[in-house]
Amino acid sequence: MYGAEEVREFLDPWHPRASVETGRPGQVFVDPERVLDNITLALHRLDVDIDSPPAFEPDTVTVNELSVMLDDLDRAAALVARLVNTAVQLMATRYPEELVRFPLPDTYDLCEADRLVIGAREHDLARDILNQRLGTEVDLHPDDLVERLRPLGPGEQVHLLVALCRMYRHKLVVLKRHTGTC
Repeated sequence: MYGAEEVREFLDPWHPRASVETGRPGQVFVDPERVLDNITLALHRLDVDIDSPPAFEPDTVTVNELSVMLDDLDRAAALVARLVNTAVQLMATRYPEELVRFPLPDTYDLCEADRLVIGAREHDLARDILNQRLGTEVDLHPDDLVERLRPLGPGEQVHLLVALCRMYRHKLVVLKRHTGTC
């Protein structure tokens, strides 16, 4: 259970704390918009410092916060849309458009590149969603993703989010190397 300081942090609109536990098993209060903002901030940090922690580290988004967002609030589509839209916007402001818009090829294998253990379904869906957003000037809307994400269980949704974050990081590394900004 969190103490008074944690509650103050949660209530402070300028503090990044996005959740507070109540002391009852399984009961946690989460500010979904702050979770999304924390992910956005993590993507910005990664854009500036490629060695910074990825978006789904405990200091950015906790397991409890993800659990509430995915299980209780059914916000997987909002998380995916925010992550992908922010990633593409960040790349588009810094790197040549033809490089940013270049899709991840079908042969791209995140599991091999990062030794990441995720299912093929989550991997392929993550690549398809990122490539969809790379191919357009228009942000993806969460409503456009709901049906595509519905077959995934919460664990698979987490894998999808991690895969998207890592794919963004790989794309950033390639862009930085190609443009000499590494």
